[in-house]
Amino acid sequence: MELKRTWLIWLILVVLVFVPLVTPLGLPLGSSPEGESAYAFVDKLPSGSIVMMDLAIAPSNEGELWPMALAVARHHMAKKHRIITVTYTPDGVMYAGKIRAIAEQEYGYKYGTDILVLPYRAGGESALAALAENPRQSFEQDQYGTPLAQYPLWQALTKIEDVAVFSCYTAGDDHLWLARHVYAKHKVPCIGGVIALSAPEAIVYWKNGQLVGLISGVKGAAIYEQKIGKPAAATASMDAQSMGHMYLFLLMVLGNVAYWRAKRHPAPQGKGGNA
Repeated sequence: MELKRTWLIWLILVVLVFVPLVTPLGLPLGSSPEGESAYAFVDKLPSGSIVMMDLAIAPSNEGELWPMALAVARHHMAKKHRIITVTYTPDGVMYAGKIRAIAEQEYGYKYGTDILVLPYRAGGESALAALAENPRQSFEQDQYGTPLAQYPLWQALTKIEDVAVFSCYTAGDDHLWLARHVYAKHKVPCIGGVIALSAPEAIVYWKNGQLVGLISGVKGAAIYEQKIGKPAAATASMDAQSMGHMYLFLLMVLGNVAYWRAKRHPAPQGKGGNA
């Protein structure tokens, strides 16, 4: 009997966690002023604005960073912003390609006019600083080896000040690079997308105005997904976590109730004697 009860408890937990992963529920997540600030800034940009996205994403941090990058990219696409992706992480071009595919297939974007994918550039902070100083000298070809000069979108970008907002998605220091070289020197608004571990340090840059918004971890990504009406991987992950936590909390309550009832009303002892 005890084995069946244990099996049932675990089965219910598996079902409660699995269902939201298949069909996101959109459970309440609380507030995120810094994330809502990022959404509000992007939402007010006029159609046709040029935006840049620094995709410092790799398979090791994809679970936290890709959902937020995709959510912000979809927001840009819905608002008809022109997107230029850049990366200082080798794997970043893979995610840039995914964004391009979604832009073309779902939103009718035209490559070279509405979206551009710049190649991976080694150098980290110094490479980003060079981009901020002179985009034209930093890149001559796109990710696919085609001269950038032939694309209308690149022709529209003469200096970094032509960018309406520059966002990054990173497990490293890309948000600090943006604050130093893009906002501090050129006053171009910047948005940081960081893993949850980096949030306590990164939020200082949002509070002092060097970042106009900050998206942190899976929760931040889920909030952004819900804001744009596109619940996806982050929402599903948070829903599964919430359902699991609620179920475990319920089990703790029921376990304590059962314990105190048993203590107040002990089972009758059987009669017996010594032989």
